[in-house]
Amino acid sequence: MRTVAISADARHPSRCLIVFLPGFGDSAESYDDHGFVDALRARSLPVDIVAANATFGYYADRTFLTRVHDDVFVPARRRGYEQIWLVGTSMGGMGALLLAKQEPTAFAGVFLMAPYLGGQDTLHEIDRAGGLARWQPTSIAPDDYERGMWRFLQGLTAQPSASPALYLGAGETDKLRYGHTILAAALPPERVFRTPGGHDWGPWSVLWADFLDRSDFRDRCARPDR
Repeated sequence: MRTVAISADARHPSRCLIVFLPGFGDSAESYDDHGFVDALRARSLPVDIVAANATFGYYADRTFLTRVHDDVFVPARRRGYEQIWLVGTSMGGMGALLLAKQEPTAFAGVFLMAPYLGGQDTLHEIDRAGGLARWQPTSIAPDDYERGMWRFLQGLTAQPSASPALYLGAGETDKLRYGHTILAAALPPERVFRTPGGHDWGPWSVLWADFLDRSDFRDRCARPDR
């Protein structure tokens, strides 16, 4: 998998790494093109970045998890980062959850922006149960990735102090807002970020700035004095 790596300081490795995962139709370059890297640098946050070119084909042929592990995380661990954070938009948000589900203790935090969280059948099932905490599926087939993902979210939101820390951001009129509403109700309010707008880079840029300014990310990972 092709990646784009951007170091905060080529002379001194950062203690933290952000891995960006793009949405459908986007690429590894999309985050830099839309000012996400500039937003980090404007705040003097000494965080290294790897943007993975995790396009739809990797999901379609089910090589996404293997390729990101081998081509992104193995090299990152060789560099000795203390923390790795996942940031995914839309399809990339789902990808971030699949990665965190596979190896939850490997990541310090996950910021989902307008994530795809499954189809209407799964969402209606959780909603009818009275929300994520009360949802009790009778069984989950090994290949049912949607319900498996929500089962992981159920355990993670039941213990907010568990790893990885989970954050959600979305536009108020996002086309995927049904799933966002269900997940937001299960998260601590300080980990949910909202802004006017739909499913595109304008609202996502606002959410990214809000996350950098208002979450505990700076204190947990990006302290400028480190």
